[in-house]
Amino acid sequence: MGLKRVASIKAIPIVLRLVAAIGGGYAVAAGLAALAAVALPQATAMPRSEAVVLASMLAFLVYLTLLIWAFAEPRLARLCLILVAAGIASWGGAWGLVRLAAGS
Repeated sequence: MGLKRVASIKAIPIVLRLVAAIGGGYAVAAGLAALAAVALPQATAMPRSEAVVLASMLAFLVYLTLLIWAFAEPRLARLCLILVAAGIASWGGAWGLVRLAAGS
């Protein structure tokens, strides 16, 4: 009975890291994709449809990088803090550019 309890206690940080990697990585990658999809047509002469496709393809690379980094980072608290900050910054930037482009 005691061995199972020790194993379950050791599994908690791994499960938390997995949830942070999948959920937080997805949120950051999607936010950066949204930011790039909004910023590229305004910064370049790229059509909006091509900017969305390019941003989506690059988001897969960002997501993969974040997943790998999530298990290479030794501190879980630092991982969560960076993912939350990057998610807020990317989604906030995308939202701000959309409002700026709309003239609101």
